[in-house]
Amino acid sequence: MQNELKYRDILRSSDPLGPYPLEKLKRVAKPTNAYVGPIARRDPREQALAISVRGDYGEAVKARARSLNDAEPLNAAYFSVQRHINSIVKNPVAAERAPIPDDPRVLTRHIKSMAYFMGADMAGICRVPESAMYTNTMKGEPIEARYEYAVVLLCRKMASTVHASSGYDWIFGAVSFQSYQRLACQTETMANYLRRLGFESEASNLFNYQTLMPQLIIESGLGEVSRLGIAVNPFIGANFKAAAVLTNLPLVPDQPIDFGLQAYCQSCKLCAEQCPSHAIPAGDKTVHNGYETWKLDERRCTSFAILNTKGRICGRCTALCPWNRPDVSPEHYAGWDGDMDQLRAEVNAHAEQLRRQGYGRPTEKTDKWWFDLELQADGRLTIPTSSERLD
Repeated sequence: MQNELKYRDILRSSDPLGPYPLEKLKRVAKPTNAYVGPIARRDPREQALAISVRGDYGEAVKARARSLNDAEPLNAAYFSVQRHINSIVKNPVAAERAPIPDDPRVLTRHIKSMAYFMGADMAGICRVPESAMYTNTMKGEPIEARYEYAVVLLCRKMASTVHASSGYDWIFGAVSFQSYQRLACQTETMANYLRRLGFESEASNLFNYQTLMPQLIIESGLGEVSRLGIAVNPFIGANFKAAAVLTNLPLVPDQPIDFGLQAYCQSCKLCAEQCPSHAIPAGDKTVHNGYETWKLDERRCTSFAILNTKGRICGRCTALCPWNRPDVSPEHYAGWDGDMDQLRAEVNAHAEQLRRQGYGRPTEKTDKWWFDLELQADGRLTIPTSSERLD
């Protein structure tokens, strides 16, 4: 097998694999938001959206929550296909393992190369903390913490569309589902492939999440915890969605990163100022479930998003985070040497531009390519009263 790998430099070298220079980021032994106590596993049925559907946030929220994904036709189209992907029956694990190397470093570079081949924007690997596994499925079936590694994939939301959106209008649900669908295809394909090689593997993706993704993103070196209460990446901000493949394939974990986000979020507060539901805290981090974070008021956030009359979801904080710079592509970092002072200066300049514009964008109307349409109870699609007609 060694001779067969002789000329496969990509599997043996330390050359960068993906489009973004993750290799130039500072790596640390522990996540930058301190873990100060035991972190309990969570039940997904206690997540904000599930609570909304159950009715704990009130009858008005419950009524609209049930039609959240069907109210806008493009989002509904993505939703239906996503459900189809999630219905795929898992293929069995091969009885014999494939004749491939057992070198974890070679296998790590192989599986990351595959992630980029499938279209992921970033890929990282971590050991799976038991605390990152949900206790059970949405149906109440127990989830066993039996996988050692997670291959974490990020897909950036369509930057030009995010830039042309207010962050809580009629397109923003589809903006997220577009990334979720790509991730579902990628992670289901990768898990299917690894089972064919003889390794137990499962996908963790939308409507089939077995894991709490923010912790895996942080542990795999793809982000730090932010004032938004979710992970932010130094190159694409919070303008992404994530999914994972859980596996026992022997891999080399990545370390967490430190790009100074804890100090940055402590002073920035732009997301808190612009949150239409006032759900993002403007103060200091607190300890929640054994780790430090800025704790989002999930009830306020979710209730606003569901009852929103200018759309049917809200992601304004992710759209307006200064680390999300829609005009910056991977090529922007071609000559970047890892200087974080330079990167923070660019982010600060973007924040000032947002403030000068009053947090609106000239492109919100001129680059708006979608039609605002809302599904009514009788099945008709109508133009929402909050939207402008295009005659």
